[in-house]
Amino acid sequence: MFNGQKIKDIISNKGLTQKQVFNRAGIKEATFYSLFNQTANPSSNILESIADVLGCSIDDFFDRNNDAQLINIGHNVSGNGNKVTGDIALSECQSEVAHLKELLKEKDELLNEKERLIKVLMKE
Repeated sequence: MFNGQKIKDIISNKGLTQKQVFNRAGIKEATFYSLFNQTANPSSNILESIADVLGCSIDDFFDRNNDAQLINIGHNVSGNGNKVTGDIALSECQSEVAHLKELLKEKDELLNEKERLIKVLMKE
């Protein structure tokens, strides 16, 4: 997840001002500050420009290994049956996919057994 605070921290560690960074990156001041307030979903072009100025990777602006965050999401689902929205953690999706694969395997085994029994009955 994008984290604007990480940009602030990198700017501070590099001894730059925020104004220097948005000027060098060619980004509008309002756009730049909206990144810190989490009110904007920045485009890859904006993030690339900032990363170039700061001499870092775009990945440095994201929380990628926050396992606690993944555990806490996935249970915020709402909707009326026609449209459902919400978040689900990747680990939960992977677990569900594995479970569904097992169910499909069991279904295939049952269908194969059914076909075998039908053939036996047809011979009698």
